[in-house]
Amino acid sequence: MVKDYLKNRGFLILLLTGGFVGLMALVTFLLVKPWDIFDNTIFLGILPWIIFVVIDFTRFYFHDKNLKDQKASYHGQIELSSLPITKDPLSKNYQCLLIKQSQTIKQLQTKLIQQQSTTYETLQLWTHQIKTPLTALDLLVQVKPFDDKQARIEITQIDRYLKVMLNYLKLTNINNDLVLTKLPLKPLVKKTIRGLARLFISKDLRVEINDLPTVISDSQWLSFIFEQILTNSIKYTNKGKISVYAQGNAIVFADSGIGILPEDLPRIFEQGYSGYNGRTNQKASGLGLYLSNEIAKKLGLKLTAKSKVGVGTQIALSFPQNHWDVE
Repeated sequence: MVKDYLKNRGFLILLLTGGFVGLMALVTFLLVKPWDIFDNTIFLGILPWIIFVVIDFTRFYFHDKNLKDQKASYHGQIELSSLPITKDPLSKNYQCLLIKQSQTIKQLQTKLIQQQSTTYETLQLWTHQIKTPLTALDLLVQVKPFDDKQARIEITQIDRYLKVMLNYLKLTNINNDLVLTKLPLKPLVKKTIRGLARLFISKDLRVEINDLPTVISDSQWLSFIFEQILTNSIKYTNKGKISVYAQGNAIVFADSGIGILPEDLPRIFEQGYSGYNGRTNQKASGLGLYLSNEIAKKLGLKLTAKSKVGVGTQIALSFPQNHWDVE
């Protein structure tokens, strides 16, 4: 303990001792009869020094003992409020920094726990969703003759669900995966529709694509958004057509499907929310539109929806750009 004290306060003690010795030397030099009062001077000079060292050492002892006790009982977490209170301004500043750092770590831990809980819930939803095409494919394999056409549709569904989960896992690092280029939207929409051709054919739905603009964006993530919107349109449209057209600074995907209830409409972009249609359909996890909305925000875009039950739904993807090049 004394060794630790000298390490911590050695310079101060040395300075005080040097000052005292210097004072004695000065007194000895200036006084005519120095030795007559030398003993008194030593006593008066050394007494405050001794008192200071005793008080300072006592404070240091209890402060250091408290810290060592805390260290001995440390099991991975410590409350900074239980640390000994210090009056030293420098120590106070260090303590304040530690408290702020501790608060930041707690906030990050809470956020991480919430993210882990959300990811677990999402995986549960996704697992439930992907079981449907897997079960259907298993039944198709058992029935003779084998329905090759329907099997391909189920495989396409499985592939889509895998893409959804992969993109969900990549969402937190999307900024590292962005490649912004000048992008004509019409060819991209056509390519996405060709990838969903079996689903369109299976429900005998028509597609109408009007002139679309050229924008600055990322083709990979934009294609994913288009796919999720079109897949939802196909899922809830039993007859008629799906149209894609430009309106103002947005492109609109309009279907002639069953529509969305007014009370469900404000929540369709929430994670895990499938609404009345999703609960009735039993094939919806509420992931697709949630992911699309999150990706759109990362790209600086905005997704909005309008719908009327029995008439259809319009999903608009807005591009807040000053200039559009219409193809």
